[in-house]
Amino acid sequence: MKVKKLLEELNEKQRKTVQKCLASCEILDLEEEVETELSLELINFVKVLSNPIRAGIIKMLKKRWMCVCLIAKALNQDQTLISHHLRTLKNMNLLQERREGKLRFYKTNMEELKKYLSILETELF
Repeated sequence: MKVKKLLEELNEKQRKTVQKCLASCEILDLEEEVETELSLELINFVKVLSNPIRAGIIKMLKKRWMCVCLIAKALNQDQTLISHHLRTLKNMNLLQERREGKLRFYKTNMEELKKYLSILETELF
């Protein structure tokens, strides 16, 4: 939405206040677009990473492969809960999976993590 349109939607008292602060806000062009929308991809990434268990898994697996039982032990959590979080991270392609017989090993997919961080930087900075 353009700054000009935002100003039009304010009541008279608000408009007078904002008119005084336009220079302080460094708004010089009333035709400037005010961007507020983030990509759904970025929103989902932030949601996934905002969970402390998932963030811990990403950090723990950034340099090593580990099986579910070790991840659960390291985080002092139930293996079923860890499996749920691993599935969520895998669905976003943030983890690589390797199978050896019945065991599954996981490692952070650093390329995908860097891709999301790049999107975050582009959209917020």
